[in-house]
Amino acid sequence: MRVLVTRPEPSATRTAEKLRLMGHDPVVLPLARAVHDTPATRAALDFPHAAIAVTSAEAIRTLEELGADAISPYREDLFFAVGAASAEAARRLGFQQVVAGDGDGAALAAIIARDLEGRNSAGRPLLYLAGKPRAFGLEEALEERHIPASICECYRMENTSITEQALQDSLTAPPVDAILFYSVESVRRFFALPFTKACKHTLEEVKFLCLSERIRNAIPPQLQQKAGVARLPTEASLLALL
Repeated sequence: MRVLVTRPEPSATRTAEKLRLMGHDPVVLPLARAVHDTPATRAALDFPHAAIAVTSAEAIRTLEELGADAISPYREDLFFAVGAASAEAARRLGFQQVVAGDGDGAALAAIIARDLEGRNSAGRPLLYLAGKPRAFGLEEALEERHIPASICECYRMENTSITEQALQDSLTAPPVDAILFYSVESVRRFFALPFTKACKHTLEEVKFLCLSERIRNAIPPQLQQKAGVARLPTEASLLALL
């Protein structure tokens, strides 16, 4: 299958390699790029905190950009990662006490509540290294559980510049069979592109494969019946839909 990969780099290239190993033909078209805010991240780490939490690998790349000396004092902090991939990335950076969640913010909040019980307070909150824009699943679940948290927006996602010709070539030369969506924002960006809006007929035979039901719901209603949802919020589960 010819598969369009919409996620940012460097994740897009890694996904493309997985697709090639599966026998598919990947087309890499990142819809956004990450801009890291290392000064804000460094300042947030300097404040007292009971543990660190992340819901994306991009937050860990921000930590990596800070450098080994800057993160060295925090490598023994309890570190909550939303899934196995982000947990492994944290371990590669040298964090010693990494706890992996099951792939979404609500599930991670339950683990945080279990492991942090009695260990954090308003004076020593959980430090959530977040992105902008983002889903608010973790924050809402933490609030419901009355877990004090400090939010640091350590990176933001910006739209990439995609020409109409590049998008047309990616979608039609030859036609793609499936498009992978990893976030609500990527769906919004894709369907806001002028060529996508003007040439909806190019999508009539395309499968939309989504990491979650929430992402599927962001697809235009008339196209949602063509969308599949991963059984689990993991890339392996998403690629299994192909």
